[in-house]
This record gives sequence, C-alpha cells and structure tokens, in this order.
Amino acid sequence: MRQFCGCILLLLATLVLCLAAPQAQVESSNINKILKSFPGYHLLTLQERNSDAREFILRHFPKDNPSVVQADFNGDGHPDFALLLKDGKPGTAKFVILFCSRDAICKNVFEVDIPNSGEVYIRPKPIRSQVSQTDAIETDNHPPAVTLSSTGIELTYLGQAKVVYYWNRRDKKIEAVQTEE
Repeated sequence: MRQFCGCILLLLATLVLCLAAPQAQVESSNINKILKSFPGYHLLTLQERNSDAREFILRHFPKDNPSVVQADFNGDGHPDFALLLKDGKPGTAKFVILFCSRDAICKNVFEVDIPNSGEVYIRPKPIRSQVSQTDAIETDNHPPAVTLSSTGIELTYLGQAKVVYYWNRRDKKIEAVQTEE
C-alpha cells in the first residue's frame, strides 16, 4: 500500500511539472509580444534594483519574478499582465497593466512612471482582500475599505509605501489605494 501511495504521489508531481512548463513558455511568449509595444523597454531586472531591494526580494520571493504578475485582474476569466518595465535611462521605469483577451491579444489599460525603479517590486493581491487607504494620508474624507472582486496588484516602494491597483467594475477603470506609507 505504501509503495502504491508513493507511486501515485510521484505521478501527480510529474503531471504538475509537465503542466507548469508549457504555462511558463506561454507566459514568456506573451511577455515578448507585449514588450514589442514598448520599444526601448525591457522587464526591470533584479540587478537593476538597489542592494536592499535585491536582498529583500531574494529572501522573500526567490522563485518569483518581481517585475511580472499574471492573473485575471478584470474578472473576465482571461489572464492579464502587470509589468515593471525599464528603459535605458538611469532610475526611470514604468508600471503597466494590460488586459488580455481569450486569444492572448493584450491591451494597455494603465500606465504610470516610476521615478526610483531601484526600490520597487510587484506582487498579486488576492481576490477578497480588503484594502484601505493608510491613515498617514491626511484627508477629510477617507474612502471606505474595498474588498477586491478580482486579483489586484500591490506595487511596493521598499521601505516607503505600498499601493494596491485594482479593477473597479462599476466605473470600468483601474483604481489605486495607498495602503502603507
């Protein structure tokens, strides 16, 4: 019985690895197509970040690409992309969100310049996460907390701030909430 369970586990592990490899190739292929829409830009690399950011990323997310999030951001059932892109100029980068259709045609729906690219990384923010504006932002009218109805993207400025970007279905646009100072 023990040998049988071991064989089943080995078979399942092999199946998972076989299914994951084509997905990584599809993701890479899609990113290469997307990069053609941003001439002169490339994915922000680990080496282009400052030493504190590199160390933090390697310690906390060693297997993840801190410049790519692939998930369904708008709830249409198709994987979308969020990317940190860098051009040749020192310190400048872009954060972009692209919605992709069933046939993997991706459309840029949001873009913002990142002035100090050496300290940033992105991570997915899970569905049903609650995000609310930090109290550090002085305002008379704090917006209510938002429960994400699809995956969001958390953009972290290491040691400075965190901003969650999410799709507002009602207003049909990307919204941002600064969650930490």
